[in-house]
Amino acid sequence: MSIWHQRWDENRIGFHRSEANPTLTDHWAKLGHESSTDVLVPLCGKSLDMHWLIEQGHCVTGIEFVEKAVVQFFQDCSVAPILESRNEGTKYSTGDIKIYQADFFQVQPDESPFSAWYDRAALVALPPSLRTQYVDQLRKLTTPDAKGLMVTFDYPKEEMQGPPFALSDDEVKELFAPYFTIERLQFTDLTEEEERDLSRCSLSVFVLTRR
Repeated sequence: MSIWHQRWDENRIGFHRSEANPTLTDHWAKLGHESSTDVLVPLCGKSLDMHWLIEQGHCVTGIEFVEKAVVQFFQDCSVAPILESRNEGTKYSTGDIKIYQADFFQVQPDESPFSAWYDRAALVALPPSLRTQYVDQLRKLTTPDAKGLMVTFDYPKEEMQGPPFALSDDEVKELFAPYFTIERLQFTDLTEEEERDLSRCSLSVFVLTRR
């Protein structure tokens, strides 16, 4: 995962948005979570989506392995977090948000298990070889009835070297169907919008409910 450390070190973070992602603001309410529900955000970076979730009343727990991303998140909101050293890394805490600077596959947050989670582009940030491991860890960190919102990105794999790595809707079903019910809320053709030279690309938004 050294590529992500390199991107943060070189400030190549074009994936970071200056406002909450519309896929979150448009669809989150459809999951029906109470505002008091704690939300897990894997591979959270310094996403402003976490602020939006807090504004809805949620407490948020993020997991991010790049230290610079976590430090910048708190610097950007001018907050000095409490730091707690742990075997897996460091826990940063302030009020309604905790971010674990740690390996997603190794960390066990104090707040788990979670009944709500949000994956804006975490799974597609990982190489395909780690996808099964991601699903397994997500199951370990969530309750048997947990419900999450996941955003994916797809394109012909031979046309671009990720990240983001291509993840088709069929692959989503293959990965998650044994453990989750799957509902696609949105499919958007991005071929004309993307600056990359791809013959096709698309975005999908799913609700995934454990069963």
